[in-house]
Amino acid sequence: MIKKIEGWLTQFESILAAFSLFLLLLLSLAQIIMRDFFNFGYADIDIINRNLLIICGAMGAVIATSKFRHIKIDALSTVMRPQTRARLRCPLALFSAFVCLAMCYYAYIFMLDEYQYAPANERWSLPFNAIYPLGFGLLAIHFFLNCWHHDQ
Repeated sequence: MIKKIEGWLTQFESILAAFSLFLLLLLSLAQIIMRDFFNFGYADIDIINRNLLIICGAMGAVIATSKFRHIKIDALSTVMRPQTRARLRCPLALFSAFVCLAMCYYAYIFMLDEYQYAPANERWSLPFNAIYPLGFGLLAIHFFLNCWHHDQ
């Protein structure tokens, strides 16, 4: 059951990342053509592209975490014995999950604050801010699921 849920999550994340990348490339190309050939462009496309880049990066990090390919900053693991590393894998994953849950909470607070204090003409871009709590929440889920995987 856990494998099936993780498969659905990874498929959702992959689709979101691929769609964001495709839209980013399409809008960038349209902006380049408009600026070079028609001497105008839309400033809003640049804002959308920045947000799409963040979505691609966040989903890339989530997918990497689900496949145990995330960036590891524990320098001691290179000098530890494999048995010690295996014993510490779950506690470190749980610690990372709780850090990501805390970040998810504060990202949600940030998102609500942005909505509350944003000027009316900038509110159209606020749905892009949902990637922050969503990304950290998905990272937390994958770190929790990494505790039950033994096939690294």
